[in-house]
Amino acid sequence: MESAYTAERAVSPTSGAVRWVVVESRTYALHPEATGYLASLRARGCSPNTERVYAGRLALYLNYCHMRRLQWNAPGFTGLSLLQQWLVETPLPARTGRRVPQRVRRRSRGTANAVMTVVGEFLRFGALQGWVASQTTDLLAQPRLLRFTPPGYDVGERGQHRQVRAAAFRFKTAHPGYQGASVLGW
Repeated sequence: MESAYTAERAVSPTSGAVRWVVVESRTYALHPEATGYLASLRARGCSPNTERVYAGRLALYLNYCHMRRLQWNAPGFTGLSLLQQWLVETPLPARTGRRVPQRVRRRSRGTANAVMTVVGEFLRFGALQGWVASQTTDLLAQPRLLRFTPPGYDVGERGQHRQVRAAAFRFKTAHPGYQGASVLGW
């Protein structure tokens, strides 16, 4: 896949401050909305590493939209669900420049969930700025009923707080458990 957008590290010539931006690959023109979102991360006090990772994930999303000829601010339900599948099915490029046959690497479902989280946050930020329609952000979450609640969670007098909004585009992933003493044979 030819990249139309890339995440770049920008250094201010006056202050020397390092910022992450998303630019078009050919012209190095800033993507104003993605760069605005990254600036909002800085304003909220997020880590520079968070900004760096989010910049790469935004560039990945914008490249996907460019490749599929989707408007980034109105991908639709089908576009978002295909993005989720594309993230785990598309092989990643080789880490080395050698042309030695290697095992095909793919993103894990957990990584796809992380990318979809960034995309969702970006689209919600865009809705607050007026760049994204509210119909698009309505697709990002769905109502879910909590059967079991965490300790101390107040469900309300009539259970009205049992219904929460959960991410719509999320793979179910299994978390590895802890290895106990009985498994070790002690």
